[in-house]
Amino acid sequence: MTINRLCDLIGVSGYESEVVKCIYNELKIDKHYKLNIDNVGNLVCLKQGKESNKKIILVAHVDEVGFQVIKKVDNGKYKIKSLGSIKTWNAFNQRVKSQKSYGIIRCANEDNLFKNNYNDLYIEQIDGKGDIEVGEVFSFENNFYETNDKFLGKALDNRISCFCLLELIKMNIQTNDDVYYCFSVQEEIGMRGNRVLKSSIQPDLCITLDVSAINEMNSLDVNKGVAIKISDSMSVSNPYLVRWACDIAKKNNISYQMEVSDCGTSEMIISNELDNGCVELGISIPCKNIHTCNSVIYKEDIKATIKLMGEILKDI
Repeated sequence: MTINRLCDLIGVSGYESEVVKCIYNELKIDKHYKLNIDNVGNLVCLKQGKESNKKIILVAHVDEVGFQVIKKVDNGKYKIKSLGSIKTWNAFNQRVKSQKSYGIIRCANEDNLFKNNYNDLYIEQIDGKGDIEVGEVFSFENNFYETNDKFLGKALDNRISCFCLLELIKMNIQTNDDVYYCFSVQEEIGMRGNRVLKSSIQPDLCITLDVSAINEMNSLDVNKGVAIKISDSMSVSNPYLVRWACDIAKKNNISYQMEVSDCGTSEMIISNELDNGCVELGISIPCKNIHTCNSVIYKEDIKATIKLMGEILKDI
């Protein structure tokens, strides 16, 4: 499974079935794992441990941010809302596509391009069969591009992490504990998928893998290695697990950096509250221009992420 293939799929939050199906078909040939798609659409890949004393979740969300049509306002013009957090200036004049239509996001009054004000934004239909329907879902046009050291395109949040989980599954690392590789849904609109996962599996340990935005309120930089999350705006990793992950990175000469952020959060905020709870660790991949059609992630950071996650599993 290539990163380009994963990012090219339309899997806006709440409408991820094509992405889940693609990953399922990639994994179903491997008999070492048990696959299941639950009622909300999460894909769970279980690798049973030698002793099965503990349950560990490794989770990456499959959904991307996008747009949904509210109503038709004029010939070829359709009112939209965002599914997930997309600043209006990152949506304006961008090409978007659904399963059957193609368009450009326009603005009736450019002076009103405030952060989350979608009142004046609309999709201008450029191509497609018939009118765009109410509820039709659009993602950014991918325009995926690869250089010697980086990837650029839409949906790198969080298909890059899905790619890392797929690579980790291929390693077929045997542990004493049961490991659930989870591809979750609806992260961008309320993290419903992970709520179901933690309620049903009731893990002892959860490691959340996600991208993290590069900006003035985040300690990260690109091309400096995998990030071990200390905290973000709403969650805190278990301090012991942070030290543990750092020790593993040092021991294996893995490039890493520490993350303290006040500009967003991840599925790490969802807790298993049904029994004794679980300990949490966040692992991040630094990302430029998050939630846009031109997100950028560096290859060395991806390699470091896969290597660290593999060594963590071996150490478990």
